[in-house]
Amino acid sequence: MIQDSVANRMRIKIIHKACRSILVASGPSPWRLLQTSRLYSTHPQDARLNIPTDFSTTPLLAHSSQLALKNPELSPEARNGTTKRMNLFQSINDALSTALASDDSVLLFGEDVAFGGVFRCSMNLSRDFGADRVFNTPLSEQGILGFAIGAAAEGMKAVAEIQFADYVYPAFDQLVNEAAKFRYRDGKEGRNVGGLTVRMPCGGVGHGAL
Repeated sequence: MIQDSVANRMRIKIIHKACRSILVASGPSPWRLLQTSRLYSTHPQDARLNIPTDFSTTPLLAHSSQLALKNPELSPEARNGTTKRMNLFQSINDALSTALASDDSVLLFGEDVAFGGVFRCSMNLSRDFGADRVFNTPLSEQGILGFAIGAAAEGMKAVAEIQFADYVYPAFDQLVNEAAKFRYRDGKEGRNVGGLTVRMPCGGVGHGAL
């Protein structure tokens, strides 16, 4: 038993030396590579994270009305119209108000939407356009998207708000397997859900976008 144990240890040492010689001959030691490389997920040493943004110089924003009006997506009427400076929350509220005022088939709904929403983007819209067009829904993302798809299929322009983008996952079945495939599944009936809009605020707590 003792002799077998000693013999096994000797075999292990021989194999270990052979392996080391092969690794040295083939290049840097994998163990040395592991020691010099990061074994965890993190940002690089020179990453610039969460630093204050100078919005007067960032290319992400139009810094003047003249620059904004050069957008090729705008109609000639819009380019020749008047402008006003708004922040992101105000522009979303204004866009929703414009949509509701221009088309009676537009519906806006979601969790706390009638109260103005957690980011206040739907403030006063229920008051201005009525509770039958701007209204609260139960706390059910599946229900919100299911209702929106049905309304859009019947010709309404449904604007469904998911209170936070993180909460949309329970409704992914509706988005991927119903909304995205509706016109194929409807066949010759010709219905679609092209009038559906899903608004999902993201990064609005602390800093980010709405």
